Amino acid sequence: MHKTVKRAAGRFSVVAAAAFLPMAFTAAVTPAIGSADCAGGQWWDPVANVCQAPLVPNCTDGWWDPVANTCRPAIATTPLACDNGWWWDPVGNVCRPPLLPPQ
Repeated sequence: MHKTVKRAAGRFSVVAAAAFLPMAFTAAVTPAIGSADCAGGQWWDPVANVCQAPLVPNCTDGWWDPVANTCRPAIATTPLACDNGWWWDPVGNVCRPPLLPPQ
């Protein structure tokens, strides 16, 4: 029985080495690119695999969308100066009365 266990352990070690060595070789020979030397203050974007611009563009009357890398128009207008208790509705750009009547 001792000889059978020894033979099984030897076979297991051969199979384990055969499975592990190709993975170890691939990891040692072809490492993944994790960064790059970007010039001029740019930063490395690993998702797009490119160097990105360092500064956010100055978007007049709007906001910068970093995903699309473009300026977008303003979503809402300037809030109105509503009277005491009234609230500004940005969708209609009007002042609305209080939700609860005064008591």
